[in-house]
Amino acid sequence: MGIPAFPELLRSKPEAIFQIADGTYRKVKVKDQNNVGRDILFIERNLSFLKPGGRMAVVLPQGRFNNSSDKDIREFLADHCRILAVVGLHGNVFKPHTGTKTSVLFVQKWNDDPSEGDLCPTVDDYPIFFATMREPSKDSSGDKIYMQAEDGSPLLDAHGHLIVKHDLFNHDGKTQDGIAEAFQEFAKKENLSFFL
Repeated sequence: MGIPAFPELLRSKPEAIFQIADGTYRKVKVKDQNNVGRDILFIERNLSFLKPGGRMAVVLPQGRFNNSSDKDIREFLADHCRILAVVGLHGNVFKPHTGTKTSVLFVQKWNDDPSEGDLCPTVDDYPIFFATMREPSKDSSGDKIYMQAEDGSPLLDAHGHLIVKHDLFNHDGKTQDGIAEAFQEFAKKENLSFFL
């Protein structure tokens, strides 16, 4: 017996014995799952909509990436798609609506069909891009924080709009390079199909 996959865990008996990677056996209590979070159903459904090699980005509570109880979800994702990047957002991003810490998950569905092209062939081990937003973009009350020019006046983009202070991307060359530019470098270095 190997380590069970996510679908097997959902159907297994309350107690099961599994052989783990080092050859030893472990007794695992498996709870019946009567309800599934909406975000998990959303991920599963949208992955089924993707064509092989298709890409998706979804905002999830940060706990989905950190909690040991969500290990099965992470394994399910790894079985069905390549995890391209995880970008941690600042806790103020969705204020005043919620103060929940969130992350953006970027994935590409595995594609092993040669007739579909060489978009995202399944591999066992690959690097994942991780980044964390450091500039809050909003204050603790949910009001946007805007960039200022050296003279203290508001910094405007080419269309005359105020520029929000963040480190997600370079805004028309008026701000420093951010997470998006770092991901582009990562994607080129890893020869990802959508950056060739």
